[in-house]
Parts: sequence; structure tokens; C-alpha cells
Amino acid sequence: MTSILMALSLFFVTPNQTCDYKIFVTKNRYVADLWVWKSKNRYESKNREEFWTEVRLKYQADFTVRYVKTKYNADLVIYFTDSKYQSGWKKNHRLKNILHKVYAK
Repeated sequence: MTSILMALSLFFVTPNQTCDYKIFVTKNRYVADLWVWKSKNRYESKNREEFWTEVRLKYQADFTVRYVKTKYNADLVIYFTDSKYQSGWKKNHRLKNILHKVYAK
């Protein structure tokens, strides 16, 4: 799967490509470290770890991520929410407040 998200700009790579972070998407919101809202406006998402926006080109991304099949192989467990007001960190995590600082352009 190749898709790009910008939020932080994120670029999803295929399983055989290297990535900065591996993520697992859960349907159980209570398991997730971060609840993510997909924004259509990339500027609304800038420097917001919980807002992700799709972009088309890898060079536009702040970092690359890849889906993994189990949460045990993931660096981050996320849950996609339909409400931007519900999005945000739900657990303490080593990447909390790091994603937007390290990769913000």
C-alpha cells in the first residue's frame, strides 16, 4: 500500500520499503495510543500530531510510516476517529510531542 499523509506529513510505504515508524491501526479505540482525524486541509494539520492529511508525493512528507499486521510490531497504535475534537493522544507514549517537533518544516 502506498499512500501519503501529511500532518505532520506522513508517507505510507509498501512493506518492502524502509520507514521511519511502523503503525498499527486498531478498531478498538481503547487500545490506541493516538486517535487520528484525517483532515483534507494540509495547513490545518500542520504541527498537529493528531491531524493527518493525505498528500501525493513522498518528498512532501515529514516522515514515512508503514502499516503492520500486529500491534506488537508497531511503534505506534492508532485509531481513526470521525471527529477532530476527539483526536489526540490517549496514552503516554515515547513519540508524544516529538513527531511535530522533529519533522516540522
